[in-house]
Amino acid sequence: MSKKYLYFHDVFADGEEHLHGIESILAEAKTPYQFMQIVESTFFGKMLIIDGDVQSSVKDEYIYHEALVHPAMLLHPNPKNVFIFGGGEGATLREVLKHGSVEKAIMIDIDEKEIELNKKFLSEWHKGAFENPKVTLLNTDARKFMEKGVSSSSCDVIISDLTEPFEAGPSYKLFTKEFFELLYDRLRDDGIFVLQASMLRNVTYRMHRAIRNTLSRVFPVVRSYYAYVPSFDTTWSFVISSKQFDPKSLSVEHVNELIKNRINGELKFYDGESHQRMFSLPKDIRRILNENTEEIIEDNHPLVLKRKENV
Repeated sequence: MSKKYLYFHDVFADGEEHLHGIESILAEAKTPYQFMQIVESTFFGKMLIIDGDVQSSVKDEYIYHEALVHPAMLLHPNPKNVFIFGGGEGATLREVLKHGSVEKAIMIDIDEKEIELNKKFLSEWHKGAFENPKVTLLNTDARKFMEKGVSSSSCDVIISDLTEPFEAGPSYKLFTKEFFELLYDRLRDDGIFVLQASMLRNVTYRMHRAIRNTLSRVFPVVRSYYAYVPSFDTTWSFVISSKQFDPKSLSVEHVNELIKNRINGELKFYDGESHQRMFSLPKDIRRILNENTEEIIEDNHPLVLKRKENV
């Protein structure tokens, strides 16, 4: 007799779902900001689910986190002061700390309860990164902190690993033109900003395009890239923004040399070939991104999309 499982339905859109067989629920909590679950799945092992969306799995989280962190960190000539928004699993922080140049890593995540549970149940993700003496962890509002607690031209790299900016959601005002202008001011002249930017497929692209359009109103260099994450069952996208450096200018050989000289520890996904592939967008995606470039996100003009309507 086949084993019976509890199935989690990861809903992409009306009529499109991915089913994950769940063997057990290790922890769940309704925090002031979100509903989180840590589960044991039959195929991907331990998984973090927030508000009904898979955030990462123990089998493939390295793809997402290496893709988010290392292109930006290596594009900067000498990143010392790094700021992270979100990233509650601690894996983004883990990857940042592989860079020997880092002197200070400030992680800002408003949800203290989530951090507590992740510290306890997701040790495979954070690997003790929260306890590193270079790390300052703040459970506060990232926008207010950047406005009042950080001076101009003081940041080398800013990494945004936040949930998507749905209207009235906890992250919405951290994706607006006004906030990106604030980050531009806080970055040094060689500073880099990178963020996760939702799904990017030829049928699911509107949120990514709006985020990219908004960044293009602020930064002179803006590049989209993506990687396929098996537990998400889709390609997931990111955007790098810079005052002067272009990630597409990095050759395979240069990226590999930077990894060799600047990173301590193993990389499972990211290298020079992966870098070039991630930034080589196919023709249909390039066409989509060049359409409707006027749609941007502002404090008083949110991107009006409900969850599962990201088209």
